Amino acid sequence: MAYTLMTDEEILHDLARKVDLLRRNKNIKDTELVAQGGTNRVVLNKFRKGQGGISLRTFIRILRGLGELDRLETCFRQPLQYSPTGKNNQVPVKRVRDKKNKPTKFVWGEDQ
Repeated sequence: MAYTLMTDEEILHDLARKVDLLRRNKNIKDTELVAQGGTNRVVLNKFRKGQGGISLRTFIRILRGLGELDRLETCFRQPLQYSPTGKNNQVPVKRVRDKKNKPTKFVWGEDQ
């Protein structure tokens, strides 16, 4: 199911289910996972049950314990696009700001 159609809680449950399935497919015990990742069993169990969110740092530690840290790279991979004219080779802007409305020219009451 597409995550865009799911609530935050449903996404957390789905991620926990997928992480646990990955752990079981790799035959990794919980004790090995927490030892390799640097987290603890209490946090791992809370993540599995969906009892409160975990930090991104803890999620990274869980993936590290599974040996699957490279999966995060695919989340934000940008496709390489080549353009012979160079139009697609532009560097993105450093900051994105709200466009401010330029003040309109002041008009005196008599000028209307």
